[in-house]
Amino acid sequence: AERTEMYTYYYDILVRHAFGNYRDILGEVSFSPLMAEHLSYLKSKSHSYVFSNSNMVSRADENYAREVMQLFSIGLVKLNKDGTIQVDVNGVPLQAYTNEDVESFARAWTGFDRTAARGNIEQISRGSTDNRLDPMQVVPDWRDPFPKSNLDGGFIGDKYELCVDVNYKSFLKKGAHYRLLGGSSSPEMTKDPSYFSDPANSVLRSELDPTSALYLRLYNGGDYELDV
Repeated sequence: AERTEMYTYYYDILVRHAFGNYRDILGEVSFSPLMAEHLSYLKSKSHSYVFSNSNMVSRADENYAREVMQLFSIGLVKLNKDGTIQVDVNGVPLQAYTNEDVESFARAWTGFDRTAARGNIEQISRGSTDNRLDPMQVVPDWRDPFPKSNLDGGFIGDKYELCVDVNYKSFLKKGAHYRLLGGSSSPEMTKDPSYFSDPANSVLRSELDPTSALYLRLYNGGDYELDV
């Protein structure tokens, strides 16, 4: 009975996206603690992290990286647009991916960990502090920091602009969205060095001018808009 809520919550992910798109359902499922447990990428750490901390050679867990391709998307062999199998000059089916591709994609699934338990959900007994319901967090130190190759001979993210290629202050362009992240000025997915918390260290952070239009929109007369 103690595990009912987390399974029904996972089921609700599928219900919510039953008539949506593949990108949305894959994104939410991938952050599910249950998926990370079942396909074993929970707490998977990069080789660079393990080696620097334990002086051991390791590999990122490959289970989810393989299953996303084999079971959830492209399958084992390449297909033509009409669904027929692509073959080489000898009539042998073409592989959709190689083990090297799996190893590369596995590094993209490093760093995922459960968030802390909260009081208003079912929780496994014996004093567990893990949250098996809410979306996981990404631990920056565990993430693999290096480029990951794609299936087309390039790298994931190749189509995104580099910071040096965008116009100066492009983040201020019309249509940009801003989110109020609460009392902490440390951005999501960022981990500050411990010495930042020392009052003796003066850490300069970006602060909005209280008279600026963006500040007034977020402040909203004290009612705080979370996304403008």
